[in-house]
Amino acid sequence: MPEKISISRGGRSSDFQVLGIGSVSVPESPELAEISFESFFPQQDTYPFIHPYYSKKEKEVMKDEVIIKQYFELLPPSSYVQSMNKWMASGYPIRVIYIGANANKGNIVNLPMTIESFERYEEAGSVGDVFYSLKLKEYAFFSPRKVKAVQKNGQTALRKEASARSDERIPAQKYVLRAGDTLIGVAKSQLGDSGRWREIQKLNGIKDSELNRLQTGRTLQLPPKKR
Repeated sequence: MPEKISISRGGRSSDFQVLGIGSVSVPESPELAEISFESFFPQQDTYPFIHPYYSKKEKEVMKDEVIIKQYFELLPPSSYVQSMNKWMASGYPIRVIYIGANANKGNIVNLPMTIESFERYEEAGSVGDVFYSLKLKEYAFFSPRKVKAVQKNGQTALRKEASARSDERIPAQKYVLRAGDTLIGVAKSQLGDSGRWREIQKLNGIKDSELNRLQTGRTLQLPPKKR
């Protein structure tokens, strides 16, 4: 378990000027949750935390060495790094479950999330160990709402149908920022409409102050293409 896990969710509000009242703030939906932490993948199983304490009853259940090897064998760091890269490239959100030291409902985290960044490095004196920092962002499932034209009293009217729940099996559309990219350019090249850059900004929680300094390598979620 990492020494420190940061779990944050920012608030959101809009400010308006009301005649006779002055400035008012209207609360809106909160920002997407973010989780970040640093840890490492050990090369050797000599660290004490790799061998947890098991009660007498647990040891009796796990007498079979095959079971112990299958569930508790330490894999090489490269195996965990490959898993991280595979999840990032899959186009699917991952499910993050964190119980914490005190297993009560207030501390449990169970969210669909995307891997925003995964950085790894090695340190002198820790031969073979791979250290890393991981940043995750909550994923909000969404789907377009269908509009159906119906005849009513001889006139055509539009009726909104209930939104279908997004299919979690469909990969989310993503784009990795390159040097010199702008949201207008991304909207034009990926969605065919440069005017949809605001949708990309809102979907990824990008502030106006960040528009001129977008981080190269950042993965953006893209809204569905319009037919």
